[in-house]
Amino acid sequence: MSKQLKQYESTKLFYSEYLYKLVFRNGLHTIFRSDLQKKEKLSYARRELDRLAEDYRNNQPLVKNAFRTDIPVELDDYIDAMTVYSTLKHSDEYKLRIDPYSTITLFSNNREFLIDLGSKLNATEVSFYQPNPDHIGLLKSKTKIQIVDKVPALPIRIWFNSTRIDKEFANWVRANQDKCKMGKIALDGLENYGYLNGLYMYLRDDKILNLVTLLAGQSIRSVEKLVYKGDIDKYKYGTE
Repeated sequence: MSKQLKQYESTKLFYSEYLYKLVFRNGLHTIFRSDLQKKEKLSYARRELDRLAEDYRNNQPLVKNAFRTDIPVELDDYIDAMTVYSTLKHSDEYKLRIDPYSTITLFSNNREFLIDLGSKLNATEVSFYQPNPDHIGLLKSKTKIQIVDKVPALPIRIWFNSTRIDKEFANWVRANQDKCKMGKIALDGLENYGYLNGLYMYLRDDKILNLVTLLAGQSIRSVEKLVYKGDIDKYKYGTE
């Protein structure tokens, strides 16, 4: 490996699918946005990289246009963008996310694919996320799993979507604090507007989950089981 990656332990599947994640910064990150690739895979990225290559050959400054302003492009960013393009062009084993602040994030179940790409980059900081190998079987089970460092008092977390919830659900939450927990912002939003999109709550057990599903099922986006890492050996894989 030609570059040392910063290693982090992950505790859940990314996008409920991917075991591994690679994160790095690049000033040309926006050329990889999926909505810009109109003709074929990475076509816009290819066009912009070709333009920059032509400028470099003609001894012109490397720039990108943003908000009608030309912004200088570092040579290392251009070289890394070429590396990313050539790697992704011939693979379908990844999901790409372009974040603000020049960040590119790649998700994959192919560990070597991400490590090989990361090790080739000139970026000053490249971060690689992977689970403990002993946890992979659990994370890949049918249930969505989040591994936690402490025994959870309420081991089920549900996330809500944009579907409106009857405000009476707030009364049930307040009356059953021994069975569930919802943050103040979420509870205020529920009481005042009936919307919890992107917010979550914790539940005591599957019995309470079944009840909440009856009360607010159409508004539930996903369900996660919180598993204490010290209990993993006792957990039955794939039986939830």
